[in-house]
Amino acid sequence: MTGRAHCYICDKVASQCLCDRVSRVRNRTPITIVQHPRERRHPLGTVRIARLGLDRVEVHVTRPGAPAPRIPEGARVLFPDRDAPLLEALDPEVRLPHLVVIDGTWEQASQLRRHHPALAALPAVRLAPDGPSRYRVRREPNAQAVSTIEAIVRALAILEPETDGLDGLLESFDAMIDQHLEARAEHPYTPRHPRTRRRPKPPPEVLRDARAPLVLVHAEIHQPRGQASRFPLRVVAARPTPRQVVDALVQSPVPPSPARWINMEIGPPGDAPTLPPSEVSRRLAALIGPGDTLVGWPQSVAPVLRALGFTQPYVSAKRHWARGRGERVGSIDEVVASLCGAPLEPWAPGRAGRQLAELDRIVAALRARDDDTEPMADSRSA
Repeated sequence: MTGRAHCYICDKVASQCLCDRVSRVRNRTPITIVQHPRERRHPLGTVRIARLGLDRVEVHVTRPGAPAPRIPEGARVLFPDRDAPLLEALDPEVRLPHLVVIDGTWEQASQLRRHHPALAALPAVRLAPDGPSRYRVRREPNAQAVSTIEAIVRALAILEPETDGLDGLLESFDAMIDQHLEARAEHPYTPRHPRTRRRPKPPPEVLRDARAPLVLVHAEIHQPRGQASRFPLRVVAARPTPRQVVDALVQSPVPPSPARWINMEIGPPGDAPTLPPSEVSRRLAALIGPGDTLVGWPQSVAPVLRALGFTQPYVSAKRHWARGRGERVGSIDEVVASLCGAPLEPWAPGRAGRQLAELDRIVAALRARDDDTEPMADSRSA
């Protein structure tokens, strides 16, 4: 067997080469594209069109934590921050010297912006919603999300409306999508091996035994932009029977944003005192014993508890709820809404108290789940 011919200029198979389809655009505004490495060789990535078609463009592939490319002074990043001004609202007399665009999925782009201080410090501009994306083969997180080439074309149309050829870049984009859909119709995917549905494993013994000593935990965590570390803001632990609750706000070395504080649903900052981590550990130690098992919803709570000095086994209820399900699990609020519909009485103020009550409901549902598989020997893991 021989491999398919490949064009190493546009990085597409030769039968779908874009080189002759992309017209050259003499843009005045320099553009730097910071690309996540997972997008570099994606067959449907649109940066290849920008690289082929724009006169003034640079592409830098980097990953979170790696050095960011040099960003010229006065540049702005195209990113949908809530408080970012619309690109159309900028003073047309003041020319934007440089535009930075981040290429990747929304999660990848957020990680790149958050973990690179050079990108995090850049002031952002955003585009006004303008209809759905023309990207018909990749799922977008919302109706206003667009591909990288669509965002660049829209931005250049605002910054330099006199520039010719921008619509041609979108035509090349449409042609790439059309070619892919035609090829997929001619050669539909057929799995080499039939997929069999595995029988779900039972939850750990501590989640099946109503007498097991459990402590339910919830942690509010934030990761400020430009920081590689995560910091806890609030830790709430509860013993279900008899119900005992310890609730503590944690002093963070980097203050949370107002939006992050509002997300905790406990009122404006300053209403309740924050405690140093050592005092938070002392209060939690009055509730958590050596023989307890800690149960939270996501796995990300475990490192917070370890940093506070608790080495007891930790079980992620989300992980075990997801076993054997071929669908997205969703948030804990969504799972409990599907279980009982009516809201539960919170165990503490704010979002943490509501989700602790929901976590207790999910543990009860895991115990009641009809499962005839053999129990695991020891599923408790830190």
